[in-house]
Amino acid sequence: MNGRLKTFTAKAAATAMATLLFTTQAPGLTGSASAAQAEAGSVNEAVTGGNNQQDATSNDVPQGAKISSRQAADNILKLFPILKKATISSVKFDSPSSYPPPDYKAWDIGFQITQGNHSMGFGASVHAGTGEVLNVHLPSEFVENHLEASNTRLTREEAEKTALDMMYQAIPGLKADEYVSLGDLYSPMEQEALFGRKQYQFAYQLKHDGIVSEAERVYISVDERGQATAYSRTTIAAKYPSSQPKASEEQARKIFENEFEVELAYISKTRLSSKLGQSYILGYLPKGNSMGPINANTLERIDTLTGKAENKSGELQNKKVTGTASAFTAASGSRLNVQQAAERVAAHFEIPKDYKLDHSQLNKGDYGSTNNQVWSLSWSNRNANISYMFMRDISAQVDAVTGQIYSYTLMHRVGPEMGQEKPDQEKQRKEITAQQAEKLAMNTMISVVPNAKEQFRLKKVIETDNARTFLFQRYMNGIQVQDDTAQVQVMNDGAINEFYTHVVATSEQLPASIKPEISEEQAKQLYLQKYKLMLNYARYGGYILGYNEPAPLGINLAYVPVSDMKSIYNLYEMLDANKGEWFFTNFGADSAPPAEPADIAGHIAESALQSMTKHRVLLPDEQGRVFPDRVITRGDWFDYLARAINPNMDMYYNSDSSNKLFADVTIDSPYYKSVKVLLDQRWLGLADVEKKLKPEEEMTREELAVLLVRILRYEKMAGFYALPSDLPNIADAGAISNKGAVSLSLKLGLLPSIEGRFMPARKVTVAEAAQVLERLAKLQGKTDHFMSSSRLY
Repeated sequence: MNGRLKTFTAKAAATAMATLLFTTQAPGLTGSASAAQAEAGSVNEAVTGGNNQQDATSNDVPQGAKISSRQAADNILKLFPILKKATISSVKFDSPSSYPPPDYKAWDIGFQITQGNHSMGFGASVHAGTGEVLNVHLPSEFVENHLEASNTRLTREEAEKTALDMMYQAIPGLKADEYVSLGDLYSPMEQEALFGRKQYQFAYQLKHDGIVSEAERVYISVDERGQATAYSRTTIAAKYPSSQPKASEEQARKIFENEFEVELAYISKTRLSSKLGQSYILGYLPKGNSMGPINANTLERIDTLTGKAENKSGELQNKKVTGTASAFTAASGSRLNVQQAAERVAAHFEIPKDYKLDHSQLNKGDYGSTNNQVWSLSWSNRNANISYMFMRDISAQVDAVTGQIYSYTLMHRVGPEMGQEKPDQEKQRKEITAQQAEKLAMNTMISVVPNAKEQFRLKKVIETDNARTFLFQRYMNGIQVQDDTAQVQVMNDGAINEFYTHVVATSEQLPASIKPEISEEQAKQLYLQKYKLMLNYARYGGYILGYNEPAPLGINLAYVPVSDMKSIYNLYEMLDANKGEWFFTNFGADSAPPAEPADIAGHIAESALQSMTKHRVLLPDEQGRVFPDRVITRGDWFDYLARAINPNMDMYYNSDSSNKLFADVTIDSPYYKSVKVLLDQRWLGLADVEKKLKPEEEMTREELAVLLVRILRYEKMAGFYALPSDLPNIADAGAISNKGAVSLSLKLGLLPSIEGRFMPARKVTVAEAAQVLERLAKLQGKTDHFMSSSRLY
C-alpha cells in the first residue's frame, strides 16, 4: 500500500479493502475531512427529558430529506426490534460521519441504555432520501443484557439465512440476482477468538442494472444464537451511467495486457501489524496504474480521484531526489525536551509568529516510528478573530531521540460563519511554478528524511486547484519497499501544507539475496493469467487532498482487473518472486488457515493444542513447533489469555500510553500489550507501578488456580473454602496455601487432580495450559461473570 490514506468508516474491513484498491492506483491521498464542513448546515434535536423513546424524534421533514426523524427511527426498530428496549436520546440531520464523505444526507439516531447509575450510548444512521438503514452496531453489553439465555449454536450456513432475511428487509425490492456474496473474500484478516460469542461476518456486493457496483455493499454480523448484531450499507447518490458498454472486453483486454508492468518490491506478509519482528520477502507488484480501471466506453485509464481520463504527465518514472538542502542530521545526546522538538519543526516548517505551542505530549511511537518516544505537538492562534473550537491549527510529530519529523500538518480554519483565515505573510505570496514546487518538496525531503537522496524517488504528482502533492517511494538496494512512503503537499503560493513520512523497514529485516528466482517477464505473465477483466461500476472521488474540497463522487462503467469474478477488491494477493506462488498480504494475523503444529501428534493434549493453534492462542515457531511439554512463565499465560480474547491483538490493540503498568512491566516489556489487554478486562486487578507481576517466573498449578479465580471473579467466594475439608479426596491438601482457589478450580473442572493429588508446586506446561484454556472457554455463558458481558478491548 503506497502513501497515506486516512479513513473513518465504521466498517474497518470495508475501509481496508477500498483503501488498498485506491492507494495502489493513487498513493498518498489523504482524507482529513474538515469537522467544520461537517458541522455546516446541520440540524440537531436533543432529548428534553423523560423516558419516552420518541421524545427525541419528530414528524418534521427538513429541506434535503424525504423522511422525518421519526420515520427513520421506526425503520431502525423494524430491522432491530431489540432496540425497542433502548431510549432514543438524540437525532441529527447531516452528512454521515464517514470517509470518503458521502453525497447524501442521513438521519443519525442516538440510542441510550441506562441501568442503574450506568448508561451508555451508541448511534445508528438512516438515508434521509430513501429511508434505508445505513448503519447499526449493537454493543455486546446491550445484546447480552437483553437476550434470554440460549443454548442455540447456529452454523455459518444457518446464520447466513438470518443475514439474508435482514438484507431483504432492509433493501425493499431486492431480488436474488441483484447481489453476490463475497464469501471468504471478505475480511481475510479477521480471526475468530477463543473467548466470546462466535460472530459470523457476511458481505454482499450489490448490482445496478445487472452490473456489480463498487459503491453498493452490505455488511452484516450475526452471532451464533441468530441475533443480528450489526448492519452496514454503502451507497451513492450519483447518477449511474448506462450499463451498455461502447467498447468490448476484448478491446479492453488488449490495453490491459499492453500497458501492464510489474515491479520488484520488498513486501511484508504482516502489514500494519506490530513493526517489531516484521520480516519481508521479495515479491512482484503491479507497476503504476497497471491495475487501474479502464473506461468501458472510451478505453481510457480512469483517474480514481476525478473519474476522468488519467493524466499521464502526473506519472513519474522513479525520479531521483535532488536538491541543495543540507541532509538530515540526527540529534545527539539525551532525549529531546519539548522545546528542542518544537525548534526542530520550526527550523524546517513555517510556524507563524502569532502561533503559540499550546499542547505537547510524549507518546509511545506510532507505526511509522523506529523507537518508542515521539513528541506530539500542536500550535494555535487563540487571538484569531474566529471560533475558539479551531484553536489547534498546526500539528507535528517529532522523534524524541533522533529529532526526525514524522509529520507536519497545517489545518486551515474553515467554519460556517467564516472563510479561510491565513496569516498576513501568507496572503502576500505569489504563485510558484510546478518546477519551484517540486524543488521545494525535494529539498524538504532531503532536510527532514534520513537518506532521502539515496533511498527515495519521486513517483507521482497530484495537482488540484490550489496545491500539488508530491508522492515519494522508498527504495533499498534498488528495490521498492512497498509501504515506506512520504508525501509533501505544496500550496500554489509556496507554503507547505502537509508533510508525512512512513518508514518502517530496516536492513536487518530484508532478505539477504536481492536476485529473484522468477523473472520480471515471468511475473508479468503470471499476473496476466490470474487476472481477468470484469465489467463493473467503478466509484471515483470523495477523497481529500489537504484542505481542498472533496473531489465529487461519481460512477463510471469500467473494466476492472479481478482475480475472482465476485469482487472488485482483489489486491490482497501478491506474487512471491522466488517461489512463484501467490500469498495474501494482510493486516496482522496470517489469513491462511493455521497449519497443525509439527510436534503434537500423539500427545495426550493434542486436541487442545490443535484448538489453541486454530484460534492463534498458541503461535508455532518457524519450524511449526509449539513445544507442548515446555514449562510456561506467568508472562506466557498472560499472552495466551490476551490472544484468547483478541487474536488480532497486534493489529488492533495499540496504546499511545508509555505508562509503566507494574514495576516489572514497562513499555519495553514483551508482555506490555498483553498485560494492558488483561487490565482492561479487569483480570489482573489494577495497574500498580510499585507491585511486581513477575512475568518471567515459571508458573505453578497453584498460581494458575489463583489467576483462574480472578478471571472468574470468584475471589471472595474462594475465601469461604479455606479448610482442608474443602478439598476432600486431595491427598496433598495440607501443602496448598490458596485452598479456596484450588477448590473452585477443581469443582469447575479447570484443574483436575492427578492421581488423587493436586500437586500445587508442579510447573504448568504449554499442553496443560492449552487444556485449561479449552475448559475455560466451555464455561462461557455458564457462570455469572466470565465473558457474560462486553469485552473491553
